[in-house]
Amino acid sequence: MFFIDENDHHNDQDFADKLNGLRAIGIKRMGELDEKPFQNACRRKYGKYDYQTKAARLVSSWQGGLKKPSWHPFKVVQDKGEDKEVLDDDDAKLKYLRIVHGDEVCDAVKTTLMEINEYNPSGRYVVPRLWNFSKGRKATMKEVLKYLHRQMETTTKRWRG
Repeated sequence: MFFIDENDHHNDQDFADKLNGLRAIGIKRMGELDEKPFQNACRRKYGKYDYQTKAARLVSSWQGGLKKPSWHPFKVVQDKGEDKEVLDDDDAKLKYLRIVHGDEVCDAVKTTLMEINEYNPSGRYVVPRLWNFSKGRKATMKEVLKYLHRQMETTTKRWRG
């Protein structure tokens, strides 16, 4: 039987290896910045030479900033009689980011902030989750098991020739 121990990071890597190559289901690291928008922004700003180094530094800097509990750019609003935490678009750091690096980079940071706030607000570190990339949501155990079953069938067919 296959068990997932969320506290065992070795199992996370083994499981990620088992899911490697799947287009729809995989491991998403919740709270980790998407580097692509930073690379695109740095390529536009600095040209095709050395943009990757500048983007890597920028990602590293913002990833570190996301871990600081002192920065909490959320506000509480009423939604259908219930309190709901939403990002504060008037936050100075988010405004600065949008002005200096553009919407795409700011949206990547906002997405990551929302993930952190949902999946690990107290620890603010990256949390691996099974993810259905084609549907943009957490994968159900049924979807994962179906995938693993298909993988086992494919492997068995290869062995038999």
